Amino acid sequence: MDDVLEGYLQNHWTAAAAGVSLFHRVARTHGDPAAAVAVGEVAHEVEADRDTLRGVMRSLDVRPSFIGAVVGRVGAELGRLKPNGRILRRSPLTDVVELEALRDAVYGKRCGWESLRTLADEEPRLDTELLEELIARADRQLERLRRIHLAVARERAIA
Repeated sequence: MDDVLEGYLQNHWTAAAAGVSLFHRVARTHGDPAAAVAVGEVAHEVEADRDTLRGVMRSLDVRPSFIGAVVGRVGAELGRLKPNGRILRRSPLTDVVELEALRDAVYGKRCGWESLRTLADEEPRLDTELLEELIARADRQLERLRRIHLAVARERAIA
C-alpha cells in the first residue's frame, strides 16, 4: 500500500470521527427543533459513511487509526470553544456556524470519495459503484444541509 494513500485515508478517518461527533452534538443541542431532527437524520447517514470508510480502508489493507478517531472526536469537542464572547450561553449565531461546519464536513467527505473514485479504475479493491453512490449520497446530504442552513440563517436575520 502506498504510504501517501494510507496517510490520506487516515486523515479522512480522523475527519470522519470528528464529523460523526459534531453531527450528533449539533443534533442534540441545536436551537431549532425541526433542524435538530433533520441534522440527526443526516448524522445517522454520516455515521454509516464512516463505517463504509472503515470497510474501504480494510479492503486496501489500511487499519483505521484508533488514535486518529480519538483525536477527531476531541477536536470536534474543542470546536465548541468559540471566541463569541459567551461562556455559559450559546450565541444566537452558534446554530448557523455549526451548520456551516457540517456542510464543510460533508463537502470534505465528498472530496475524499471523489478522490478514491478516480483511483478505482486502477485499483481493483475499490468498488466503483459504491464510491459513485457515496458521492451521490454526499450530494443529497449537502443539499439537505444547505436548505437547513439557509432557513436558520434567515431566521437569525444574517442572510
